[in-house]
Amino acid sequence: MIEISRRSALAVMAGGVVSTGIAYAAVSSFSDEDLVRVTLEKYFGKLNMRIEHLQQFVLAFRDRNPWIFPSKKLSDAVTLLEETRLGKARALLPEQKRQDLLHFDRWLIAEFHMLTDYAWRSSPGDPIRFTGWQPCTNPFANLEQQSA
Repeated sequence: MIEISRRSALAVMAGGVVSTGIAYAAVSSFSDEDLVRVTLEKYFGKLNMRIEHLQQFVLAFRDRNPWIFPSKKLSDAVTLLEETRLGKARALLPEQKRQDLLHFDRWLIAEFHMLTDYAWRSSPGDPIRFTGWQPCTNPFANLEQQSA
């Protein structure tokens, strides 16, 4: 039979408390920019985007779609999972949470294409810049409402 001394039990408990505190501090320090970055990097690979442009994009995205962002706890958990390369753990979430995250991902990618110059760069190594909302510049576009 294995005997555990009081000192060993206290050391194990202290280690558990410390690791829980570190994990909580790591999760609570995530921001919206972190969630957006890991989500975009999941689909596009490493982003060559300055932090100022990313922050402007996140602000514009949140202003245009405030209801799309997941809850703080869910976004922190997803950011942590993606940062540690455990993104497949999303499959363990309840169906509604998975659908919410998929909906967020789709909106984020669409807005990323519309609000940045990602699609207009001359090479993949060029930096990505926030351009903001641009009106339609197609000279052949018919912007008048069709009457029935």
